[in-house]
Amino acid sequence: METNDKFSSFVINGKIAKNRFIRSATNSHLDNIDGTISDAEIEMYDALGRGDVGTIITGHMSVAPNLDYRADIAQPAIGSDEFIPGIKRVADKIHDYGALAIAQISMAGPKGLTPFDFNELSTEEMEQIRDWFIAAAVRTKRAGFDGVQVHIAHWYMLQAVVNKDLNHRSDKYGGTDENLVRLPKEIIEGIREECGAEFLIYVKMNAHNTADAIDDFGLLAFYVKTLVECGVNLVEISGSDFTRQTRTAECYYLNAVKYLRERFPNLPLSLVGGIYTEEAIDKVLETTDFVSLSRTLLTQPDFLIKLRNGEALKSRCIIATSALRSSPPSMKDVFSVR
Repeated sequence: METNDKFSSFVINGKIAKNRFIRSATNSHLDNIDGTISDAEIEMYDALGRGDVGTIITGHMSVAPNLDYRADIAQPAIGSDEFIPGIKRVADKIHDYGALAIAQISMAGPKGLTPFDFNELSTEEMEQIRDWFIAAAVRTKRAGFDGVQVHIAHWYMLQAVVNKDLNHRSDKYGGTDENLVRLPKEIIEGIREECGAEFLIYVKMNAHNTADAIDDFGLLAFYVKTLVECGVNLVEISGSDFTRQTRTAECYYLNAVKYLRERFPNLPLSLVGGIYTEEAIDKVLETTDFVSLSRTLLTQPDFLIKLRNGEALKSRCIIATSALRSSPPSMKDVFSVR
């Protein structure tokens, strides 16, 4: 397959991404403990904008009205209208540089400051969380964002819900594959209804959604099909084991996006994880429409400018091996304080 020109524009749901690079959502730990956006956070987005990133996805914002349900004390919140002015600063700063502004919305759940097992929630409580996501998306639209990314990865609540080995519910949110993806589906449907046809809806998903993490992507494809049918515009693939990858590993979940590309040839796709060189970027873009970068841009916000000018073919990021784990997280890990 021909490699997409990484610096060419791409029209997605009527909006123009000026190039094929996405800043993948990354928790900066820079914001204020009251859930509001800090000046340091704005400076970070200014650096990313000056670095010519075409689409900037924010770090995850907590949809819960209660700050105790955040992932950490510096996670920004979007659980009530009082947070709109702060996140508007983020959208405005991103737009200053002509980039698409996408707000990632998330529920920490088992990985929160006050962790809980979603299996113990009532059906009504699950529906309340659904409504929190939808209301949060509406707030991001009011703040001027082009769209949202619903976080269904990295062991946070929605990823736990769609994981066949973690979901033990017996109501409409558990049991069958259709029920496991019902909560994200209802969230997407609600966002599309409330925010309109032109609002961008992205999702971030794990390549694997079972404990054994073998390369059987049939369940992922079923989830993707379901979510695209109710309004998703782009799927970004990540995974649950990225902290266990070696320094020499690259393009961690490329097999998953190849599987999806064969089945959804017209669906905009992106990949994040293990992409630190121009060679890896071009390899990914042989399959995807976009390439998502995180550590590369944390280390070197002007990497894309240097890449375009032929001044750098490789990120100076050495990969944080101190964070590597010897084994994937167990269900006990997932439902306990980090």
